[in-house]
Amino acid sequence: MTNEEESAVLDALPAELRLLLTVSVHTGLRWSEQTRLRWADVDMLAGVITVRQSKNGHARRVPTNSLVRSKLVDLASGRRNPNSAQEAVFPCPHRQADKFFPKAVQRAQETLREAGKDASRLDGYTWHCNRHTFASRLVMAGVDIRTVQELGCWRTLSQVQRYSHLAPEHLDTAVERLIAPAGPESSRKTEDPTTAGVS
Repeated sequence: MTNEEESAVLDALPAELRLLLTVSVHTGLRWSEQTRLRWADVDMLAGVITVRQSKNGHARRVPTNSLVRSKLVDLASGRRNPNSAQEAVFPCPHRQADKFFPKAVQRAQETLREAGKDASRLDGYTWHCNRHTFASRLVMAGVDIRTVQELGCWRTLSQVQRYSHLAPEHLDTAVERLIAPAGPESSRKTEDPTTAGVS
């Protein structure tokens, strides 16, 4: 999902659900992980969300970027029960995203088409696809595949290898690192052995 497509989907969502989408795209959290979060799982100072039990059955720590942190601060300021650490971070009237998300995607596609844009990339786009958007954007930003794997808590590297084609320039960058950077050592002229010691 491109930034333009994300904006269209956000506009198509009810206001109270937009934050869920933004956090999903910027953290790679699954729907179930988001809806189970409690404020006890959010460390504002460290900027970390703790998922107590992921799909793989293990706890994991999810770092947050500045956008997510600012959204969480805004959300915290409007808490109904600020003294309850077990209050849900994302109160949502829907148990499953498929109860509302497909309609929002459809409305977003209609908006994009009316603006003369190609909306076909959103065909079949589900909430789980936000994880693919998360991984794709990381790779296109130059983040290495192993780090993407760790951030998204994918069990095997092969699960994220599909995104490697999005940043083919990393291969060019890799081989370019073989060339020593210009500096005092590399800029020093090689001494001609036939004139060595001649004044």
